[in-house]
Amino acid sequence: MNRRLRTAALATLAAIALLSSCTPGAVPADGDRARVSAEPIELFDGRVIPGMPELLGMREQYDLRLEWLAEKRALLLDQMRTHGIEMWIVVSEEFHQDPALYYVAPPLQYARRRDVMVFVDAGDDGLAAYSDYWRPTADFRRFFEPMPAARNARGIQDTRSGLQVLWERYRPATIGLAIGGNRGHDSSLTHDSYLFLADALGPEAESRFVSAAPLIEEVFDTRLPGELEHYRQLVLATDVIAQTALSNVVITPGVTQAEDIKWFFDETIAELGVGGKPWFEIHVAVQRFNETTGEMILYIHPSPDDLVFQRGDIIHLDCGFDYLGFASDWQKVAYILREGEDDVPDGLKTALANANIVHEAFAAAPRPGMTGWEATLAIAALLVDVDFLPSLYSHPIGYHGHALGPAINARDMDLSGPPAWDSHLRDGSYRSIEFSATTAIPEYGGGTVRIPMEDDGYLTTDGYEYFRPYQTEWYVIR
Repeated sequence: MNRRLRTAALATLAAIALLSSCTPGAVPADGDRARVSAEPIELFDGRVIPGMPELLGMREQYDLRLEWLAEKRALLLDQMRTHGIEMWIVVSEEFHQDPALYYVAPPLQYARRRDVMVFVDAGDDGLAAYSDYWRPTADFRRFFEPMPAARNARGIQDTRSGLQVLWERYRPATIGLAIGGNRGHDSSLTHDSYLFLADALGPEAESRFVSAAPLIEEVFDTRLPGELEHYRQLVLATDVIAQTALSNVVITPGVTQAEDIKWFFDETIAELGVGGKPWFEIHVAVQRFNETTGEMILYIHPSPDDLVFQRGDIIHLDCGFDYLGFASDWQKVAYILREGEDDVPDGLKTALANANIVHEAFAAAPRPGMTGWEATLAIAALLVDVDFLPSLYSHPIGYHGHALGPAINARDMDLSGPPAWDSHLRDGSYRSIEFSATTAIPEYGGGTVRIPMEDDGYLTTDGYEYFRPYQTEWYVIR
């Protein structure tokens, strides 16, 4: 769908959404489905849900990603030299595609038993890149030379002999593979493919196999300036869907179930027509205070699919989706007014304000070049005297929702020791600023409420900048 048609479709959805959300007390009629809007919508409590941004269609995304691939390719040789990798081999298998595939090669549809890509530091000749992909398009040929091996009648090259030629031609001191990392992104080489490479290249070459994990992290965690505003659009789209989900457009107390939020997300993302999809199962969690017993009901995360939202519920939503080769990750909270209430209890307002204190610490303390642990300690130093319990579990984001890079992690402010693995924050890299703040609520007899938050930001020399303003007011449902 091109931009004009998508805009018209969203305008139609906007009209439906306006009818169901702006009328006091209105909810979608039975059989109707809630929609997001292409225009801002003001709700009964004064909250304004932004309009859905205009995202790129599939062809536009593909062309832009090719431009970015060319820019990233120009950086690769220096990145390989930084990490002492003279040859990097990426092996992708059908139904087990390597996470690097779509970021080192054009984002095509690859379906073959095994595809091999080889990047070589060719000295004064710069970076050489080879592939055995058996039906390369013109776009693919921009980025790879064919493997130096004969083709059979079907046009398929003999990968084994091609690898042997490259080994003899370059004799690299190190051959980087996706082994020895601590995540699926940088430990993705299968045992079968390892054996294939070892057998094809021989014992001497195998003795030079090394982990490419630090290189893979830098490739994934290095951002281009031109990516930023497009990622901001993804974050805005996520925010629009999340805010719509946490409103009476979608939720009717006593009727709507937890799984309805998940399906609202899945169907809305599909209807955007941009090829996006959730990268994890969207879910909610609910915290409740039992006025009869005076106790907080156990916080279950995630809530069972058949949980029905009730008045007085505190809803925590965790969501995100893929678009343009990126992923978003987003958590927000809402409150359903009880009978007779026209506002959120003061204790809950304090709880959200406490969460914002953690937001401010994230924005102020980290700096490029810090390790994840150093950033953790810097944030914790700003939270020493708070009268609530912060818990930090922030991770990199970008090409993947749980991306490669250093964690900023202090669960329940446990600062007993650094992690077993760590690395450095990169200027411009993206981060899921994820944490919770647990506060005692006077209206709930001193029972505690956890406010989980997750926002996407990017690192600058002055700390983290948020792609969207973080939540400072409760999303209210009636």
